[in-house]
Amino acid sequence: MALIAIFCAVLMTEPGQTIGVPRDWVLHYFRYMPYFWAAQAIALGILWWANSKGKYWKPMWMALSTAGVAVTFWAQSYAMPTAFPTEQFSAQYYSVEQADKLIPEEDSRVYVVELGEQSYIFPRYHLQVPHVAGFEQDGTEYAVTYCGLSNLPMVVETDYGLGESNLQVLGQVHNNLVFKDINNGTAIQQITMQSEFTEHQTSVLPNTQMEWETAKALYPDAQVYIYGMERLIDEVLLGLFEQPLKNQRNIENPDFIFDTLNLDDTRLNPKLEIFGYDNGSEQIAIDPGFARNNNGFTFEFGGETLQIETDGEIVKLLNSEGKQVATHNGVHYGIWTQFFPNTLVLS
Repeated sequence: MALIAIFCAVLMTEPGQTIGVPRDWVLHYFRYMPYFWAAQAIALGILWWANSKGKYWKPMWMALSTAGVAVTFWAQSYAMPTAFPTEQFSAQYYSVEQADKLIPEEDSRVYVVELGEQSYIFPRYHLQVPHVAGFEQDGTEYAVTYCGLSNLPMVVETDYGLGESNLQVLGQVHNNLVFKDINNGTAIQQITMQSEFTEHQTSVLPNTQMEWETAKALYPDAQVYIYGMERLIDEVLLGLFEQPLKNQRNIENPDFIFDTLNLDDTRLNPKLEIFGYDNGSEQIAIDPGFARNNNGFTFEFGGETLQIETDGEIVKLLNSEGKQVATHNGVHYGIWTQFFPNTLVLS
C-alpha cells in the first residue's frame, strides 16, 4: 500500500514526468482522485484492523505509515499549488515607471495584451512562479497563463462556459503545464486551453511578444503585472529552475528538461521558438526568422487569409480584416509538434 501511495504522489508531481508517466494516467488519476483516495483510506483502515488482531507491527510503525499516506495525499493535490500559487484573483499591477526597476535585464521578454484603450504588460520573469495572472476589464475576467517549460503565454477569458473558473497548477506533461479548475472539476492543457473532461474551450486572445525596452516605449500608460516574490521559496524556485530553463531555451542544446517528447519531426529545430497558429482544426508553425523578414507576407490557411505584420522585431498575425489573431508566441517547435503533429510549417 505504501508503494501505491508513493507512486500516486510521484504520478501527480514533477518526478512522474522524469520517469515518463503517460499523460492519460495523470489526467485520469486527477479525474477519479476521490475514488483512489477512498480506496487507499479503506486499505489503510483494513491494515489497522488486521494489526489490531494480529499485532504484526508496532503502533509507531502503523502511525508512521498513516502519516506517510497522508503526506502523499497532500503531495498529490496541494504540492504544486503550494509551490506555484496562481494569481488569478490577486494579481498586482503597476505603472511602467514603477515596474521599470523590477524587470531584470537578463530576462526582459514581455507579452503585451491590448483590450480597447487599455494595455497590459506581462513580464516573463514575473509569470514564472505564479503561472497565472488575472485581470478584469469591462466586466469580463481574463487571465494570462504561462508555461516556462514550453516558453508559452496564453491569454484567455476565464469563464469558458462553466461559470467562474479557478485555475491552479496540476502538473505538467510533455513539457507543458496542465491546470486544474477547482471550481468546475476539470483539467486544462495549457497549449490548447481545452477542457479535458468536457467539450468546453476557452476564448483565446492575442498577445504580442517583445522586449521590455520596446514595450515601455510603445505603451507608456500600460498596466504592468509584477509578482511580489515575497516568499523565501520564490527565490529558491527561481534559483532551482534558472539554469534548467536556460538550457531548455538554448537552441544549440538538443535536450529538453523532461525527455517525453516525440522529436521525429525535423522540419525545424525542436528548440526553435516559433509563432504557432491554431484555428481550431488546423495548425501552422511560422519560423520566426521568416516572419521577421517578410513584413506583409500574405497566405491562405484553413479558409482564412492571414498576413504577417512585423518591424523586424515584433511579429503579429492579422486576419483579412486587419485584426490581430491569437498566436502561440515563442513556443518550442518540439513541444508544438507533440501536441499538433500534423502542423504545417511556414519557413
